[in-house]
Amino acid sequence: MKKSYNRLIILPFITIVVLVLSILYLRSSSQRQLSTSYYEQWEHTYIKETDHGKSAYIDSQPKAKHPVSISEGHGYGMLICALEGKKGKVSQQEFEKLNNYYLNHRMDSTALMSWKQIIYKNKIKDEKNNATDGDIYIAYALIQAAKAWPDSKDKYLGEAKAILNDIFKYNYNDELKILTVGNWAGKDSKYYNMIRTSDVMPVQFDAFYHTTHDKRWLEVKASMLGHLKQLSDQHKSGLVPDFAWVTEDSAKPVGPNTVASKYDGEYYYNACRVPYNLARAEDEESKAILNKMMDYFLSKNRIYAGYYLNGKIIDRHQSRTFGAPILFAAICNKKQYDKLFEQEKFILMEPISRNNYYEAVLTVLVAV
Repeated sequence: MKKSYNRLIILPFITIVVLVLSILYLRSSSQRQLSTSYYEQWEHTYIKETDHGKSAYIDSQPKAKHPVSISEGHGYGMLICALEGKKGKVSQQEFEKLNNYYLNHRMDSTALMSWKQIIYKNKIKDEKNNATDGDIYIAYALIQAAKAWPDSKDKYLGEAKAILNDIFKYNYNDELKILTVGNWAGKDSKYYNMIRTSDVMPVQFDAFYHTTHDKRWLEVKASMLGHLKQLSDQHKSGLVPDFAWVTEDSAKPVGPNTVASKYDGEYYYNACRVPYNLARAEDEESKAILNKMMDYFLSKNRIYAGYYLNGKIIDRHQSRTFGAPILFAAICNKKQYDKLFEQEKFILMEPISRNNYYEAVLTVLVAV
C-alpha cells in the first residue's frame, strides 16, 4: 500500500518535470532557430565578398549604385559573426573574411579602420578618418572571436590590443578621460570636448580592461558614465542626446547641426543605441540611467523614431532602429519591463529590413 502511495506522488512529479523540461527545450530550440534565421537573412542581404572571396564587407547601402561600407556597420558585423561562432553557427572562415577586410582598410600606420569606404568595380576609396564607435565594436568582436576560436586566441587578442592602444593614441581626451568621436576631433579641434553618447559602452570597457589590464579603461568608463548620468538627470524622461559637450564636472547637449543633423542635441539615431549598450551592464550607475529611460518608455504605448529630450516625439512612425535596443533592454530585465517586451516583441516576428542596414543589424543583434 505504501509503495502504491509513493508511486501516486512520484508519477505526477515526474510528469511535471518532463513537461517543464520539454517547454524549456522547445523555447531554447525556438530561440536558436530565430537567431539562425535572422543571421541568414542578414548575411544574404548585407555581407558582400570582395578580393576574389578573400574578404567581405557589410554593405550599408544595398540599393545604391556603388556599395558603401562603414566601420560601425563592419564592427557590428564582426560581432554578430563572433557571437554566432561561439554557438558553432558561423565558421571561422566567415569571420576571417570580415576581419581581412578590416585589416585591409586600416588608416595608414594605425590599427584603426577608415570610417567609410565606397566600393567601385575596380577599386575601393577609403576615407582618411576613423569613427570611435566602429573601432570599439571591432575590438570587442575580436575579443569574442578569441573565445569562439581558441586556436587563434593570440592572433585575435593581439589585433584587439593594437586597436585599443591606438584608440588611446588618436581618440582620447586625457584631460577629461573621455573618448572623442574620432581622430578628426583632436586636441586642436573644437570637438575635443564632445562625446557621442552611444560611445558609452560599459560592458565593452570592462572587457577592454580585463584584456589589457590598462586602468585607463576604468577611468573612461567612470568619466563617460558620469557624464551620461548628468545628461539623464536633466530631464524627467531620462533621455540623452546624440552628442554632448562636456567639462570636468558638467555635460550639456550640443546644438542643432553640430555634427550630423538638426537633431544632434536630441534622442535620435545615435542615442537610440544607448539602451542596448547599457542593458547588460552590472554597475549601479548604468542601471540607474537605463531604468529611468526605460520607465519613460514604459509609460508609452509605442516607440517612435526620435524624441526631443523633454519627451516630445520628433517623427511619429514606429522604427525598429529605436525599438530593437529597447526590446533588448527589456529582455535583459524582463520581470521589470515585461510590458515593453510584449509591446516590442513584434520586431522579432517580421523579416529583417532589406534596405536599411542600421535597422536590420540592430534587430539581428537582439536576435543573436
